[in-house]
Amino acid sequence: MHATELGALHAALAAVAPIDGVSIGEPGDKATWRIDFAEAASPAEMAAAEAVLGSWTGLAHWTAEYAARVDADAEACRLRFITPGAGMAMTYAEKFAQAQAVDAMGEAAANALSVEDREAQFPTLSASVGIEAPTLWACAQLVIERYAAFAQLSLVIERTRLAGKAAIKAASSVDAVRVAYGAIAWPTP
Repeated sequence: MHATELGALHAALAAVAPIDGVSIGEPGDKATWRIDFAEAASPAEMAAAEAVLGSWTGLAHWTAEYAARVDADAEACRLRFITPGAGMAMTYAEKFAQAQAVDAMGEAAANALSVEDREAQFPTLSASVGIEAPTLWACAQLVIERYAAFAQLSLVIERTRLAGKAAIKAASSVDAVRVAYGAIAWPTP
């Protein structure tokens, strides 16, 4: 039994009865498992803890554990393609909104703006002019292209995340949970 699973069992037992600890002899033989009750444990609490121990498979713990890992892995996968941080996400959203507005005004009108007007109307997108592309219009097109590319990638990541969590939830044993998790194939850059 893994240390985290033993910890989860200990927590499940401690939630129903005061205990000093739990001992697992042979993981596959519950007859070798023992609960060390605290002196304050009542007979009803001891019976509740014995019931938890008797029904313990670890499945609920590992299903939740691996589902959380899938969410963390999905975020790690996204971060291989984008810059991390809530502030950066807001910057991307603002830059995309400004790029759409520039696209709607057309190339000639966008590139005819003075630096002052450009920075007043499209401050976040204007930061890219001369760095990522030579004109406001070109920066807008670059952002729109990147957004479209990430939208497709986001679809794959989200589909992978949801399918992985569904497979984990459908697993009928701890080993099946681990197999379902191991079968997840995240996109790579």
